Amino acid sequence: MNPEVLYVMDPGHGCHLQDRGRLGLKRFGVPSGGPMDPHAAEWANQLLGNPTDAPILELALQGAKLAALQAVWVAVTGADATANLPLWRVLRLDADDVMTFSKNVSGVWTYVAVEGGFVDTPVLGSVSTSPRIRLGRSFNRGSMLRRNSQHSFSMPQGVAGRMAPIAEQRNYAQPPSIRIWPGPQWDRFSATAKEAFLHHGWTLSPRSDRTGYRLEGKPIAPMLGQLISEPVMVGSIQIPPDGLPIVTLNDGPTVGGYPKIGLVDPADLPWLTQARPGQRLRFHLA
Repeated sequence: MNPEVLYVMDPGHGCHLQDRGRLGLKRFGVPSGGPMDPHAAEWANQLLGNPTDAPILELALQGAKLAALQAVWVAVTGADATANLPLWRVLRLDADDVMTFSKNVSGVWTYVAVEGGFVDTPVLGSVSTSPRIRLGRSFNRGSMLRRNSQHSFSMPQGVAGRMAPIAEQRNYAQPPSIRIWPGPQWDRFSATAKEAFLHHGWTLSPRSDRTGYRLEGKPIAPMLGQLISEPVMVGSIQIPPDGLPIVTLNDGPTVGGYPKIGLVDPADLPWLTQARPGQRLRFHLA
């Protein structure tokens, strides 16, 4: 029996489960889904001794409020949403304790892990939720979340606490310059266009979500020639006719006809996904 451990008092701007996603289905047009910031998600699970891909709760921006239904070990990582408990460490909640995430300060995505990992009914082999295409389940006020009772956590004898290394606790308000690799159409863009993309700063548009992040700035010149639609990877930087880049993300299309000037290095993609609307971003070749 997998017990109910958390009660959703308020889902805030988004409250969904994510695991490693739906692998191997892109050829059928099904996006992979999965956590927008796998670095933070994996650390939350690792702190509790869960498998790194155990289902985890992904919260967007702010406003979420979760109540413990019984004593349970948790770990919270990711964005600073003014939580009423410390991040990047293991904590034990008692029944009726409430976690609040009242005001977003930096980053976008916060992750809550419980001992054993969450459980839910999988869809196409995964519990990951892709809200825009209504794949998976969204949690609302009154929803109950269950955990896997086959695994539990206890603090080792003589150990008072457990936290992620300071170097892994990222400050999303100060992202580094993001590494990219040349995309399939890199050589078909003019030298001026490539120079402009790499050396002009970009601002993250409010018209961004799990499907893709739009960048605002000085438009770059379009690619030379035409392009037939082709597969699109997560992290692909597409240049539509208006010259303003779009970075395809977890719930984005699996094929597209826009030229791809670059591909965000997977190790740096979490820095991009944790950028808030209005935040400045820069890119450089890996």
